[in-house]
Amino acid sequence: MTFLTALIANHIFQYASGSIAVVLVGWILSKIPFDKLAKWAEKIGKAQGIAVTTFFNAKLPKLWNKVIEPVIIDFINAVCFAWVAGFIKGLKSDNKT
Repeated sequence: MTFLTALIANHIFQYASGSIAVVLVGWILSKIPFDKLAKWAEKIGKAQGIAVTTFFNAKLPKLWNKVIEPVIIDFINAVCFAWVAGFIKGLKSDNKT
């Protein structure tokens, strides 16, 4: 009987602590200013792009504008966003709505 009581108490504790963790994570995520983080990242990207195209020798800006930016960066962008979109879709696959 003691084992059964301990098992039930353990399951209740796990359910309660998991519920509290979900609420806590949701509250933390609601406090993160994602729009400010996106603007901050955009400013860093612009600064880096300007630095590469203006402060280095004459060959690097041409290489950046003709090869690196249109090919490599767009490839990274497409791969990362495709992976994230697929991953999120997979996480939500159990939702039947």
